[in-house]
Amino acid sequence: MTQIIYTSLIIGLGGFIGTILRFLLSSSIERSFATSLPIGTILVNLIGCFLIGLLSGYFTQKLGDQTQLFFFLTIGVLGGFTTFSAIAMDSQVFIENGEYLKMLTYISVQAILGIALCLIGYNLIKN
Repeated sequence: MTQIIYTSLIIGLGGFIGTILRFLLSSSIERSFATSLPIGTILVNLIGCFLIGLLSGYFTQKLGDQTQLFFFLTIGVLGGFTTFSAIAMDSQVFIENGEYLKMLTYISVQAILGIALCLIGYNLIKN
């Protein structure tokens, strides 16, 4: 099997696992909180941003190498775990309902906090 096919299968398996984890965790969070914001998507994406920062920091700072495990965990599992398409879909619903401020808050929280959490995770490992 060629390296690209092997890597693709590893990433696909990780994506399968990450997608299921996202569904289970997000659904559980949504049932626990009564809010008009899709809090499950927000928390899953922020957790994923922090974890990808940690993993990126670990693999680049400690191992100095991006292995198949790195691709499985980051592109696969966390790529399937986090989702931009859910942000887009939820935002479309906010637009349809005329909830523009809610949409901007929803997008901003995930973008700003997501980047911050990724940097924090990366730098926790770096030091």
